[in-house]
Amino acid sequence: MLRAYLLSYDISDSKRLRAMHKLAKAFGRPLQYSVFACTLRREDRVRLAARVQALIDTKQDRVIILDIGTVPDRESWIPPMETFGRQQIAPERSAVIV
Repeated sequence: MLRAYLLSYDISDSKRLRAMHKLAKAFGRPLQYSVFACTLRREDRVRLAARVQALIDTKQDRVIILDIGTVPDRESWIPPMETFGRQQIAPERSAVIV
């Protein structure tokens, strides 16, 4: 079952920041520079958390993965998340290859 997540990060080191941004783009689509919308299976959520823990410095950085619920079936006319106002969101991908 797919679940929707918000991934947000505050990374102090520029090298780790670039690596975190690349990782976030692999798992989700950007809403703002350090905020991503992710639609993940349970296994992908666990994989993402493990990669985040290996990447960050826990004394200086912060990453939040917020579960915002199940994703409705693709037939639903109401999307799991809507954004309003100025936005440049990449088109949703059907598969994530890691």
